[in-house]
Amino acid sequence: MNNEDLDEWPQPDYDEQDQPHFLFIITPPFSGSTALALLLNTSPRTMFLQERGEGQWLVPGLCQPGGRWRPDKYVNYESVKAVWLNRYQSVNSPAGTIDVVIEKSPPNMVRIEKLSALFRSCSFLANNRNPYANCSSILYRNHDAENIGAEQRAEALNRIANGWVGRSTRVRELVQAHDIPLVTYEEFCQNPMSVPSVLKTPEGVAEGIDTGAHVKVKDYELQALSNQNERQIARLTAAEIRLLTRTFNRQEELLGFFGYQLLPG
Repeated sequence: MNNEDLDEWPQPDYDEQDQPHFLFIITPPFSGSTALALLLNTSPRTMFLQERGEGQWLVPGLCQPGGRWRPDKYVNYESVKAVWLNRYQSVNSPAGTIDVVIEKSPPNMVRIEKLSALFRSCSFLANNRNPYANCSSILYRNHDAENIGAEQRAEALNRIANGWVGRSTRVRELVQAHDIPLVTYEEFCQNPMSVPSVLKTPEGVAEGIDTGAHVKVKDYELQALSNQNERQIARLTAAEIRLLTRTFNRQEELLGFFGYQLLPG
């Protein structure tokens, strides 16, 4: 492998015998997965590979712009394994108290079978969020919503809504194919204590989760878990809600799988 390849696909040393249990959170982006992961990471026996719980950002070749979501993207899986285990071992070696790595990079869902096969022990947890709130969150985070016109907002929302459909379809496929527990954003905000009970992690890890912990998500203040859907949906105009409903109207079965309903439109 030449130097250019090593820049994209690093190959640090690691001990094959020293592996944690990987807990993969399968989630669309902007679906509350950061809050969920932070809650899980209150256990003294868990860790993140990266500050946001997204190991994708440790491997340059894995997170190149435009390719992260392509199922056919070339991935050097040995590099991913080496980088992730090296990071775990460098953090765990002083005390040796970490049993579980929480990994929630959203694009993992398009290659989760190959990623999870890299490691000796793993389990999964699926997550999703109300599609209207999710679309609003992405609009305001990624599209400068307050400074663009109504037509541009509508075009962006149409793309975002179709993205929610595609990624949620993939989450449903994985949940059904592999009997993966599903905890939606709304459910864990309402009842954080329900989350540890569905985890399939080494004995004692779930019991160490502090379900009453305050968490800091993005640029919000440190706070207890709270459902932000109503606030997010209120940022959409009536016309934008009708636009989203027209898109989701063809996906009532998919919405129903996650417990969501169409808004009037």
